[in-house]
Amino acid sequence: MRLSSWILSTIVVATLLLAPIARAQEPASAPSPAPTQTKSTPANQAKSSTPAKKKAGQPMTPPKKQEAQKLNPVVVTATRIEQPIADIGTTITVVEDPQIQEQKIDRVSDVLRQVPGVQVTQSGSPGAVTDISIRGATSAQTLILVDGVEVNSGATGGFDMANLTTGNLDRVEVLRGAGGSLYGSQAIGGVVNVLSQEGEGPPTASLVSAGGNRATSRQVVTVSGAEGNLGYSGAVSYFSTEGFRPVNDNSDNLSGSMRLDYHLGDDTVIRGFARYIASNVSLPNFLVASGVPLDSTAHQRDEFMLFKGEVEHHFGDNLLARVSAFFVRQDLRLNAPPFPGGIVFGAPYFETDSIPEETHGGNAEAIYTWARGWRTLAGFDFLDRGLQSGSFCSFCDPLPPFAAGASKFNARRQEYAGYVEQEGSLFNDHFLVTGGFRVDGNSQFGEEVSPAWSVAIPITKISTTLRGSYSEGFRAPAFNELYYPDYGNPRLKPEISSEYDGGFTTNFGERASLTTTWFSRRVHDLIVTVPCKYGPSCLFDSEAGNAARVDVQGVEVVPSLTIVKGLTLNGNVTVLDETHADAAGSTAQPLRVAKHTASALLQYVRSANFLPHDRITAGVNYIFVGDRDDITIESTVANHAAYNLVNAVVSYSMGIPLKHVHNEEVFARVSNLMDRRYSEAFGFPAPTINVLAGVKLDFE
Repeated sequence: MRLSSWILSTIVVATLLLAPIARAQEPASAPSPAPTQTKSTPANQAKSSTPAKKKAGQPMTPPKKQEAQKLNPVVVTATRIEQPIADIGTTITVVEDPQIQEQKIDRVSDVLRQVPGVQVTQSGSPGAVTDISIRGATSAQTLILVDGVEVNSGATGGFDMANLTTGNLDRVEVLRGAGGSLYGSQAIGGVVNVLSQEGEGPPTASLVSAGGNRATSRQVVTVSGAEGNLGYSGAVSYFSTEGFRPVNDNSDNLSGSMRLDYHLGDDTVIRGFARYIASNVSLPNFLVASGVPLDSTAHQRDEFMLFKGEVEHHFGDNLLARVSAFFVRQDLRLNAPPFPGGIVFGAPYFETDSIPEETHGGNAEAIYTWARGWRTLAGFDFLDRGLQSGSFCSFCDPLPPFAAGASKFNARRQEYAGYVEQEGSLFNDHFLVTGGFRVDGNSQFGEEVSPAWSVAIPITKISTTLRGSYSEGFRAPAFNELYYPDYGNPRLKPEISSEYDGGFTTNFGERASLTTTWFSRRVHDLIVTVPCKYGPSCLFDSEAGNAARVDVQGVEVVPSLTIVKGLTLNGNVTVLDETHADAAGSTAQPLRVAKHTASALLQYVRSANFLPHDRITAGVNYIFVGDRDDITIESTVANHAAYNLVNAVVSYSMGIPLKHVHNEEVFARVSNLMDRRYSEAFGFPAPTINVLAGVKLDFE
């Protein structure tokens, strides 16, 4: 099946590569001018900026007159090429910084709660482990990128979103499904790409200072601008709270990010990215068991750093090439000393963990424009992952009498891949097709080929775009699944996936729009916990193993409506059906996956209320997550009740001109407005109501 799909995709790509040769006499269109205005779009399709110079990366749709132009959002994650969202056959959502700032959202995970098909699971208070699931996929099947750099943990395969803040953020792009042919392992469920702002214009700065109940405090300083050929932007933020549990619930987060863009000339840009996060979170529920009180001593420290350098050069108007290299380090340190009441098997429990891991890598790719609407992308990826995992705990020795002991392992592997993609515009831009494949090589698992194709069909007479796509992908087992003492299984096979996706978007003038998407995904050799025969390599009667498969089908419905001028309503509903077919003797079943999720954002914006240049913004966000199966503290599977969450925000910008200050704003945000008592994961109660009020000053 995969071989035939690869052959089909190869034929599609070859056809698309040869088609523009017949049109070689047609010159490539001139670079698109920088837009002067952008179309107002719903929450799931927020507007995106377009660079003034496009050259080889220009959109397939021909530019219109600038004074009448209303552009679609431009994205890069879906195809690795800047492209209007209306020209893409896959399903992608863009949430930009203005919308995030209007809602005063501090964490990227809270941004993702409003994206269709995305479910966020936070295990307790702010700073606690936060997982992302796209269309029922596990967190290890969801690829997280920061400025295009993969940050998924080699240990678990997933990425903890708890501490990733929105400072210096330009936009978040979320590709649902269809990621394997361009991004390789971990992209089965989709791709989340967090992109930093590019500095431009005169120097500006802003200060946000806010505080609230539970000793919550948030401070953010941002700067951006350009001096000569150098553009710069950056942010430093600090967040702290004492939490809401009676003991040991405090957390803090210090984050910094920076981006530099140096233009050597009209054709060459050198970019640098850096991000650093240092966080500390207390763990009152670290030892989750019946009759055990809250842990008064356990806490976890995390350190994250990312550095990336990139060079981009235009070879004339048709060829764009870029080369990048990056380094990522993640260091988790956990300390859980004995505490009163923390008794397991008649003895006090304690544990210390140290898990540093590093990833080095690079990317080289080129984009060639054959003719207007015909582009070829070819690239190469390389990753070198390394991990040192060490634990010492009161029962780490699994042999009787279960004494204190150490549990350690080291792991390393190299991953390399080549990929090619061809875009084509047929029948006078009425049929936009993309096809390609990726060949991944892995020092542990050999080669995997992941083909994909997609099509977008704009029907301008009825303001509708039809979309369809097919993609394959895989996920290499994480280091813990392979090597964790007394659980890992080095015989594991990679997970293999295939997915279909189709739908349409219809615009009803400027007042309303509707997007509907159907998807179906099948994953073979799903990695789960399976029983094993007790022995030296199976001391707990279970280990990581491959189940038969998991099937996921679902529908996403995304409406948007402008009720009256200044008042908008955007929302989404996802209905999911996930079933596991198990042939490995495990109890595999979908956990923490809700069959029904929904969100809605009602927002009101009005200017010139009391002063000539003032502005009021108010919004109410509703989130619903349906019931789902989950693991209880007794290690059984039970139904976890649905929950509703309401957040509200209001801000007032005075617009009074002051020396060096061009905007003064006061705001208040209320999380969990109805003070609901609920949990997103069994054993980890979610935060109660939190009120945060503050000021924002913009300087120039």
